[in-house]
Amino acid sequence: MRAEPRRSLATTWNGNVVAALGAVEIISYGTLYYCVSVVAEDIARDLEITREWIFGCFSLALFAGALMSLIAGRLMDRYGAGRTMELALVAAAVSLGMAAVSWNAVVFAIALFGMQIAATFLFYEAALVFLVQRDAGHAKRQMTLLTLIVGFSSTLFWPLTSLLLTLVYWRGVFGIYAGVNVFIALPLMCAISRRSAGPGDQNDVRELQVSSNASPKTFDLVLMTIGFSLTAFVLSALLGNMIAILLSIGLGLEGALFSAIFGPSQVLIRLLAAFTGKISAIRLTLLSCILLCSATMIVALISHSILGVTAFLILLGFSSGLNSICRGTLPLWMFGQVGYGSRVGLISVFRLSTASFAPLLFSVIQNRYGVSVALASLSVCGAGSILAFVLVSIRSKRHSSSLNE
Repeated sequence: MRAEPRRSLATTWNGNVVAALGAVEIISYGTLYYCVSVVAEDIARDLEITREWIFGCFSLALFAGALMSLIAGRLMDRYGAGRTMELALVAAAVSLGMAAVSWNAVVFAIALFGMQIAATFLFYEAALVFLVQRDAGHAKRQMTLLTLIVGFSSTLFWPLTSLLLTLVYWRGVFGIYAGVNVFIALPLMCAISRRSAGPGDQNDVRELQVSSNASPKTFDLVLMTIGFSLTAFVLSALLGNMIAILLSIGLGLEGALFSAIFGPSQVLIRLLAAFTGKISAIRLTLLSCILLCSATMIVALISHSILGVTAFLILLGFSSGLNSICRGTLPLWMFGQVGYGSRVGLISVFRLSTASFAPLLFSVIQNRYGVSVALASLSVCGAGSILAFVLVSIRSKRHSSSLNE
């Protein structure tokens, strides 16, 4: 009789944790990533540099953050994701404050690098590690719910930053965002990281460990890293050149309107995934890759059809939405929670590094050989990701069979 009230309280607290962590993620993405493109014009004018210089530094800063992913994962495994995220929020606030007072381009570039390195300890993968360390038994559902919440970050911060620019200078925007990290995000993070998981969760953790579906062999991790890196390359190439692709296949200004289909498609598939907890992580990952490969093939073959473009954007949104969930759930399903941070960090190093060069490489191929060849090359990458995860699935089944014998 007493178990039900305790479980109800635990469920309520878990929901509060996901909501609070989602708020932290929205603030982190909004203040460290999405705001840069909005304020770039004013920064360039004030510091007497070009927008290209700013975005070049931003790309290098993102690459530096990608290289820090493995170190971040290991530190989170050793000291706990909650503690490292708290320190990262302080570092993010300091970097934003440095950007606000930067007196030349070099100081601003240093601040930009500080922002993206701090982001490595704050963005989605770090939040996933926190959820797994806190409550591995319920982590899969919580990850799905978290992706739904974090998806509103750009929706909130692009217009918010634009509004703030009408009221204060760009330096004031960075100063305000530094305060938001210290006075809103940091207290929220401290509140949820100081509380342990709800009662009964340790049984779920032990059950998860017993039912792990694969062995922690290096080859399994290599296959997973290749698969996620290939999908990241395709998604980054398509999203980074979306308008250019739509223009090259004959769509003018209406191309921007069509591209708006992508966002709602991501939200819809995440909502559906939240109610399909019985589907294994590997099957969900394979579905994501199949949808991505199908999207690139459709836009390459029937791109001049309105129906074809619509199908391309919907399937791309579905794939991207599932991919953001699978990046967290598949490593947990494969290896369990022990060493989870290090594994996610290792995958992120290659995934983010690959994604950082994808838009440029796609653009070079498109300019030299045409959009059809560029899209065909992405289809090959998509097929490669399917093959990698099929091998992961086969190996996991063989390992499960050997354990049962």
